[in-house]
Amino acid sequence: MKMVCNGCLLAAYRRGMYNSCPFCRTPIPADDGDGSELSMVQKRVDKKDAEAISFLGSSYFHGNLGLAKDASRAIELWTEAADLGSIDAHRLLGVLYYTGNGVEEDKPRGFRHWQ
Repeated sequence: MKMVCNGCLLAAYRRGMYNSCPFCRTPIPADDGDGSELSMVQKRVDKKDAEAISFLGSSYFHGNLGLAKDASRAIELWTEAADLGSIDAHRLLGVLYYTGNGVEEDKPRGFRHWQ
């Protein structure tokens, strides 16, 4: 998933684009449990989009998009996203390792992700 800055989001909102992606104009699926949102994310993950991989990792960690909570899968995805350049994935991994939430506490490793 590509990131859109807040200014672009505001401009899209002012133009009346409430239910579509400001980046690609694709209609945003309703969260009705039919898997369409997960399908959209998975398409971006298959193309090695770092932000989409990080988003999928967060979805696994929190159990969103109809996925079962799976911290180890989330860490795998965040690590892959971080390797592809996702700053958000580095931030999330830093928090996890620093606090020991879902993994063994490793403060130096947490700091390395934050640097």
